[in-house]
Amino acid sequence: MINRRHLRIKVMQILYSHHAANSKPKELLKILEERSLKFYLFFITYLLLFRDLKTEFSVKEKIVSKKNFNNNSKLIRHLVLKNQFLSFLSKSKTLEKIKIKYNIRIWDENHHLIERLFKKILESKFFNEFSNKENSIDEQRVFVISIFKKYIINDDSIYQFFEDTELGWVDDFPLINSLFLNYLKLFTFTKADKIPIKVYGDKEDKEYANKLFKIVLQNDDELNTLIEKFTPDWENERIANLDLITIKMCICEFMYFPSIPVRVSMNEYVEISKDYSSPESGKFINGVVNNILKDLTNKNLVEKNERGSQ
Repeated sequence: MINRRHLRIKVMQILYSHHAANSKPKELLKILEERSLKFYLFFITYLLLFRDLKTEFSVKEKIVSKKNFNNNSKLIRHLVLKNQFLSFLSKSKTLEKIKIKYNIRIWDENHHLIERLFKKILESKFFNEFSNKENSIDEQRVFVISIFKKYIINDDSIYQFFEDTELGWVDDFPLINSLFLNYLKLFTFTKADKIPIKVYGDKEDKEYANKLFKIVLQNDDELNTLIEKFTPDWENERIANLDLITIKMCICEFMYFPSIPVRVSMNEYVEISKDYSSPESGKFINGVVNNILKDLTNKNLVEKNERGSQ
């Protein structure tokens, strides 16, 4: 589930921790594994939130129908109970197995948040506005995405709850929100839809993250010397730590990962630097790694296989 962009960010964060605290590599590799798992569980927690929210709507629909609040009852059935994405989550045995496996009880133990979210949505203008729209697949998707954007990621109390519950989640908040939104947008409403069951996309991704972390540490002195050569107006101590780490990671991908195209590495680290460092970092890193790449290429130190040459 975690893609290469997420892994690069995780490795960057762990390397930064090593620079700040000089922790042992074995300890940091363990932390990398733990943070990757927490990232995955954060994603699953969002799926469970929507599943439990649908259950709440289902329970409340029965209550309002008995009290003859027919309009609310019809709205709930139309917008929520017939929503195929929410039904998919409700019926998913895989999701339930993951919940049990990792003992995810966050919403069971904080059901008041589900109830508050239900009330907020039900009483909103947004909910009534959707009643006039067709219940097409596209509209069902828009409905779920709108709930996520309006009432979850932009809700201060939800954010504060995540911060209080699991401190590490706050750092992942923008990244996991982007990933979850993408999951919703790509949901096909067919049998091809699946709940992610693994932290990593495949074994190769996990090996990639561990290898990248180790190689940067093992070659730290050589990397510092190389960077100094191409930043004559900058002492390494003056370069922002995150920028320095990002450049080192990019160089290592040039030299030690034959299946990753150089343009992929450059683009990824430039984009990451824009989100995690200063606004000027992208241009600075792009210029430095471009010059280093030319030097390494001239010395035949960049060898790519067929996949990495694309």
